[in-house]
Amino acid sequence: MKPSSIASALRSLVAARQAVFVWGGPGLGKSAVVRQLAESLKIPLQDIRALLLDPVDLRGLPFLGSDGRSKWAAPEFLPREGSGVLFLDELNAAPAMVQASCYQLVLDRKLGEYTLPEGWAIVAAGNRDSDRGVTTRMPTPLRNRFVHLDFEVDTQEWSEWAIQAAIRPEVIAFVRFRPELLSAFERDGNAFPSPRRSSDLRVPHSSIGPRTIHRARIVCWSRRKRGSD
Repeated sequence: MKPSSIASALRSLVAARQAVFVWGGPGLGKSAVVRQLAESLKIPLQDIRALLLDPVDLRGLPFLGSDGRSKWAAPEFLPREGSGVLFLDELNAAPAMVQASCYQLVLDRKLGEYTLPEGWAIVAAGNRDSDRGVTTRMPTPLRNRFVHLDFEVDTQEWSEWAIQAAIRPEVIAFVRFRPELLSAFERDGNAFPSPRRSSDLRVPHSSIGPRTIHRARIVCWSRRKRGSD
């Protein structure tokens, strides 16, 4: 799915409080799309990296209550009120036991005595096993708890975003000339082209004249018009 389609699907799924997992190769912009969605909806994004957690961290710590019975203090990073997006980024990079600890959270929106507030939606993202990233195969029961979206790069949409993001005009022109180099994943390479790397090639807005921006927009429009004919 194109980034715009991913964003549209996420908007609907977040509104329905349906857990969703976004799959894609490294550097494509999965995390950026989720962040941009939260910004557009004007809701907070709570980013939790499961890879950094132990299986017991999600449950919290036990303490002795006033009634003499043991209780659990939920971790601070789990929301208590309001609405937002609970983002489990790189979830499938976490060890299997940590992933298993998310079963109840994803399906029942609970962790022991803790309950995720009604206004919060769960979104996760991660690389595919074939990307040779740090991944642990996701257990089937956990997979079955998500709606799955596959992220794909689209040169036209990236070009339109790049203009607004002040990516250097010559970089945009090069990508339009060689679109296959926008994302050229190499499993054994130390570095490879990706939208994330291209986004580093920004210039200050003050150094881009209005004529340059206008020309870049014309190029993008003409390519889109040509593709629709």
